[in-house]
Amino acid sequence: MTVLYLFLTYCKFSLLCFGGGYMLIPLLTETFVGDGKLLTPERFGNLVSISQLTPGPVGINSATYVGFLNGGVAGSLAATLGLVFPTLFLAGLAVSLINANKEKPFLKGILYGARLGAAALVVYAVIIFIGMSVFTAPVADFFRSGAVRPELSVSGLLIALLAFTLTLKTKLKTTFIILLSGALGALLVPLIG
Repeated sequence: MTVLYLFLTYCKFSLLCFGGGYMLIPLLTETFVGDGKLLTPERFGNLVSISQLTPGPVGINSATYVGFLNGGVAGSLAATLGLVFPTLFLAGLAVSLINANKEKPFLKGILYGARLGAAALVVYAVIIFIGMSVFTAPVADFFRSGAVRPELSVSGLLIALLAFTLTLKTKLKTTFIILLSGALGALLVPLIG
């Protein structure tokens, strides 16, 4: 992968990801994860996990990481800048257009449709995370018909249920829940798988 390819790929991602970094998960998976591609499903899962523990949005962290794997420092800069530049330009343009046309039915329809598309991508990202964490199936095999039936990870299920419950029932900070989940994973996975 060349530095220019990284830049253009992340520009494309930037143009397609409405709603934040988690919208990148399906695009990253399709482009970089799988047999013969840059990342194995396990490495991708680690990337997403580390992105949650380090400062910055998941999109920027993934761009920097994937860029570095492909082109060192130049690759990191190319992928990160590719993700940022289109967003800055389009955000400025969008704000001015939305403010000028916010009452027009056509614009309301566009915004409504974009929210629905973003929601579908979030659901897809959740399914990918479940496949990587709660089940012991690689992401690529999780959706394939005829693939080996994934096995349930008891520790993954317990940690996911605890994190979900803590998110709904407490006012704990997200960072604390992620750190707690990581600590539980370190304890439970060696014991019960």
